[in-house]
Amino acid sequence: MKNKIVFSMLFLGALLTGCSNDSVTEAPNYSDVTWYASTPLKTTENAVIGVGKAISIFDLSQGALSHEWKISEGSNFLKTGFKNGDGTGIPPDLTAFIDADKGLMTTDKTVYILYPTVGTYTITLKNTFKDKVIYKGNPEVESVLVDGVWVFEQTFIVTVI
Repeated sequence: MKNKIVFSMLFLGALLTGCSNDSVTEAPNYSDVTWYASTPLKTTENAVIGVGKAISIFDLSQGALSHEWKISEGSNFLKTGFKNGDGTGIPPDLTAFIDADKGLMTTDKTVYILYPTVGTYTITLKNTFKDKVIYKGNPEVESVLVDGVWVFEQTFIVTVI
């Protein structure tokens, strides 16, 4: 019985000292650039979206020193909480979700962009890094060293039909 108690205490002690509640809170010490969009955004092809619809884009880059999205005139950044449709195929009126405070530029990591009229538009992602980054797409896109920081800039073309 005495051996069971000693063994149990040793086991419990090892369990309590072997576990920690550490979490990763520091910024990564590496640099990488990538994104994800609800409509595929390729470096060499136009994305196509229906009039009155919105695109969601998430900048998944790691280790960026600065971050910026720019959109062309005629498109709008949206606030969260909207739905692109209800399954009927008729786009809803998303004008109530337009974020007028953003204008044509934001530093948000995730953006929602509305295209209310037919046309061709641009979206530009510009990030800076301490290290050189290369987007591993086809073709690859490399950052450029400017004033001691690596600047990655990619412009996407969106055709609204």
